[in-house]
Amino acid sequence: MDAAYRDLILVHEARTELKGSIAAWFVLASVTAFLAFLFAGKADPIRFTLWLGTIATLLLAWLAAWITFVRRTPTDEAILTRWIPSAKVGMVVCNLATAGSVWVFLPVSDPELRALLFVLFAWYLIIQFAAATEATQVLNSAVISVLGSLTAWLLIARPPYFAPLALMLPMFGATLMAIRRFIRQAVVASRMAQAAADQARDELAAALVDLERERDAKTQFIRAASHDLQQPLQAASLFLDRVKPGARAAEQAAAVGGLRRALTAARTLVASMLDHLKLEGGVVVADMASFPAAELFERVLLTQGPAAAEAGMRISVAGRSVELHADGLLLARAVENLVANAIRHSGGRRIVMGARAQGEWTFIWVVDDGQGLSPGDEARVFAPFAQGARVGSEGGFGLGLAATRNLVELMHGDCGVRPGVTRGAAFWIALPAAAHALSVRCAA
Repeated sequence: MDAAYRDLILVHEARTELKGSIAAWFVLASVTAFLAFLFAGKADPIRFTLWLGTIATLLLAWLAAWITFVRRTPTDEAILTRWIPSAKVGMVVCNLATAGSVWVFLPVSDPELRALLFVLFAWYLIIQFAAATEATQVLNSAVISVLGSLTAWLLIARPPYFAPLALMLPMFGATLMAIRRFIRQAVVASRMAQAAADQARDELAAALVDLERERDAKTQFIRAASHDLQQPLQAASLFLDRVKPGARAAEQAAAVGGLRRALTAARTLVASMLDHLKLEGGVVVADMASFPAAELFERVLLTQGPAAAEAGMRISVAGRSVELHADGLLLARAVENLVANAIRHSGGRRIVMGARAQGEWTFIWVVDDGQGLSPGDEARVFAPFAQGARVGSEGGFGLGLAATRNLVELMHGDCGVRPGVTRGAAFWIALPAAAHALSVRCAA
């Protein structure tokens, strides 16, 4: 049986048994009181006192444990480590006391009373058979100790029909243990099936939640694509209407410039959409290599420099000589997303790209002097379709930073953002240093 399922069964049955054991406590207390009244002054004083003291102590401990359990339900771990072992010890003590009572009551009983006592001993074992669970199962010790004690007394005292009785008692005990075994197998199988069904139900519910979340994300993606792509395309259409055949270039400059910007914005949106779909589909694979940070910065300046100049922003670079270990194209796309995000949304005048080696990691920074992020934006801007509260007029899908995170994770790195040194925002990418990259790749 799987250990997790077995523990689940033990805890479930222990909770049920301990809460309902007060009825068994009253029965045992009543039988004890009856026997104490019946044999007081008849049985050997030492044996009688020892038996009564053991049972009374057991009953008091049992009642205290029941009250504690009901008033403050223990954890599953406490049940497995403390309550179940303690319950087993208590039941073994009760079995030994019952087995010892054979030598307290039978020697001073007449034949009729002996018959009643034999019935009580058999009843005790049947109660053990019916009530004890897998958690506190000590039927075998009860059968061996009680029936063994009865058989020994029969062989020593030799009352009438002692031989048949001495043969029947072991057969009775073996039958009880065999039936108990078959019943427990059926109960455990039922419990395991129920636990497996519960686990399957939970897994199905989690899968449905994930499916619903994925459906909502795709719906949001389609809605965002439909809305945001319409804006630059409509703008391109308006600018195109202003372009007149045969007109002078100076008169067309504003319209052509607007058309170019609109088409560039549309191309950027489509590119981010395709990047998101590729990353979601798992078709992008990192090709790791070592190269200086200068190569990365030159590539980013080539693609983002014109947009920054048009927006009136200046990009400066630091740490060109720092050695990077990454996929050059993927890292460039990740940093381009950060720079493009600063150009479109920060509202600042300057962007600084920098690289710095620090221990087993290499950090790449994109810092702007713009308006910064609103409180709470740091925790959500890297989620798909999420944007900061202070986005620029060009909007977007909210996929750029999400793509950056996915790209960086493909290279075994991490990324984040914190407030700028003075104002603005400071986005960072952390990648394993070249000397540490092999161990990271092997661990992955």
